[in-house]
Amino acid sequence: MKSALKKTLLSSLVVPFALGAQSASAELITDWGFDVDSQFTDWTASSGNGAVTSSADNKTLSWGTVNPDEQSSISITDVSAPSGLMTNGGYVDGGVFTHNNFVISDRDAALTSFDLTSTLTLTPYAPTSGDSYTVPSITFNSFFSETFNGGSCVDASVSTCDDIFTVFNINELDAVQTDDGYEFASQSFTIDDYTYTVFLELAGLTMLDADACEEAGALVGCVGLLTQEGNENNFETRFRITATEVPEPGTLALMGMGLAGFGLSRRKKAAKS
Repeated sequence: MKSALKKTLLSSLVVPFALGAQSASAELITDWGFDVDSQFTDWTASSGNGAVTSSADNKTLSWGTVNPDEQSSISITDVSAPSGLMTNGGYVDGGVFTHNNFVISDRDAALTSFDLTSTLTLTPYAPTSGDSYTVPSITFNSFFSETFNGGSCVDASVSTCDDIFTVFNINELDAVQTDDGYEFASQSFTIDDYTYTVFLELAGLTMLDADACEEAGALVGCVGLLTQEGNENNFETRFRITATEVPEPGTLALMGMGLAGFGLSRRKKAAKS
């Protein structure tokens, strides 16, 4: 075998295997720091006295004029940590959704709908630190019914009368029911050789009875939650992250590249003959 043919064949075989070795060198991120930022937007209200007002950071909506020091409200509490979210591990706390269900006048303006957008920023912590990555946000579109305490409560109500939340874009979010609520998958993202997906779970969400869906203005089979009158109602959120390795070029593909190089060298040899 001539020297030129040997060099061409050797390079055609070494290059693809070198590429394969290089692609296998990236490490799985096993531990993440995290920061959750959730905000209420695009809320609507019924007509009446007063108005639905927002805190400066859009994390609390309040309404009611009966007792200004004890208004009805919804709020979201965020979480942040430098590490502790383990890849392919368990859940970490994602914050708390709170509804202070207090007495308001039937003449007051009341919350009727809102969007809740949750944004998660992840920072690699182990095996090495890295640049932060913001996961595409998830937005929950919600109807809300401030029920009249002197009226007829829905069948599942345990107070006089439970207020009703529904998430009406539940199907668009491809939610999966869990033992504690519903879980939502984020858009997956790839870093180096691994594709990561975050799963956010909202505790307390359940499929509501037909009368509750109707009261909230949602379709039968709606998903939501009920909150007790005169109480601070807290609902936990939590999230986890999974990873799968991006498939590397297969053995046949590498052999194909080598054979292509060998074929090229044979054509060169034939052309010189």
